[in-house]
Amino acid sequence: MDELKRKKILGIWYMIGVGMLLGQIILGGVTRLTGSGLSITEWKAILGFLPPLNEQEWNLAFIKYQQFGQFKLVNTMMTLSQFKWIFFWEWFHRLWARLIGFAALIPLVYFIYKKIVNKDDIIKILVAIALGAVAGAVGWIMVKSGLKENTVLVNPVNLMSHILVATLIVGYVLRVGLEYLYPKEVKPFDQTNRKFFSFLIVLVFIQIGLGALVAGSKAALICTTFPLMNGHYYPTEIDFSNSDLYEFSTKLLFQFLHRNVAYFIFFYVIILFLKTKNVAAQFQFHRTRWFLLIMVCMQVLLGVLTLIFSKGHIPIVLGVCHQIGAFLLLIFSIEAHYFIKYRSK
Repeated sequence: MDELKRKKILGIWYMIGVGMLLGQIILGGVTRLTGSGLSITEWKAILGFLPPLNEQEWNLAFIKYQQFGQFKLVNTMMTLSQFKWIFFWEWFHRLWARLIGFAALIPLVYFIYKKIVNKDDIIKILVAIALGAVAGAVGWIMVKSGLKENTVLVNPVNLMSHILVATLIVGYVLRVGLEYLYPKEVKPFDQTNRKFFSFLIVLVFIQIGLGALVAGSKAALICTTFPLMNGHYYPTEIDFSNSDLYEFSTKLLFQFLHRNVAYFIFFYVIILFLKTKNVAAQFQFHRTRWFLLIMVCMQVLLGVLTLIFSKGHIPIVLGVCHQIGAFLLLIFSIEAHYFIKYRSK
């Protein structure tokens, strides 16, 4: 098979993987915002893709859910019908993860049979599969942290770990896919500006982690004012010297950091957009510059709207859009970092 055709097939396969991963991130956001993540209290690797199939199985699943804090402390009035609704989202989230696994393994077997992949390709694919397995393991550890009698939420650090592993997977699959679709060039390119995009990728990665801490601790709900936080730039309520206010202060600090890293990324992208206006790169880079600028503006707007419309709970649509927006920002940052290497003809 022609080498360019072979790489194009693999590149398209990887990009389909990126799309499926983004779908999983959307489902994860819906699962979290609907309070569905703790509805399935056990992990069944093989038979877990099947939901309860009759009323007896549904009642058994509901009884298991009732043993833990989320039901005992906040959902005591929940009916079986309402339980089925939250169960669906967690089940679908897990099912989609399994489908991603099949979308990786089944084509891999076919590609090996047709000799479309070589040894180096297989190693890259196995790395992606291994990262997926880690995400699944970290996800179950996260769920287990919320299956207790005295808690209604998963541990925010565990949630952050789960999301950051997902971030690594998206970044890795995208980067390998770009290499297949746009093979590396050896011409000299603007290495200085490329380093600025490297820093941007790190910033977005950190911001996604901070967003996970804010989401996991529900820190957004304790201050929904903008642009100031309860009338101040730095919230005066933060007081770590008072043990009674430690948890409250921690949540305020999470939100303060998340806001300010967002401000920094916003202005950093604008400056980088202007700075790279005349970079001698092909259209893919300059197209991505615009995508990056538009996305960072949309992401800030989504963050503000999500905040000010949070009245006791995070609006599901806005919250999910804000979460997927962070990953699109990451994707455009990685693409800009990659495409700057392509000199204009």
